[in-house]
Amino acid sequence: MKVNYRDILKESPTVEELFDLAGRGGISVTGLVNPRSRELKKLKVSLDHLLEREAAELLSRNPKVMYRPLLTDGKRLVVGFKPEQMEKLIG
Repeated sequence: MKVNYRDILKESPTVEELFDLAGRGGISVTGLVNPRSRELKKLKVSLDHLLEREAAELLSRNPKVMYRPLLTDGKRLVVGFKPEQMEKLIG
């Protein structure tokens, strides 16, 4: 499998890319938000009533708030460090 590395802290994903990634993972965009992120706590953002579009805009502006790493094969997505799922994906 060919691997393309992208440092999302230097090249933030767009709102559209975040919706696409979430779709690949079968999750909502808010599912990409790491609720334990120090950056999220600094921003004092409540996830309780965050709309999908607002979550995507937040993640695009503040990628440190996102679970990392993100690994995709173009069809599926693994969110966070999950060695078994990563192994299956890159198989």
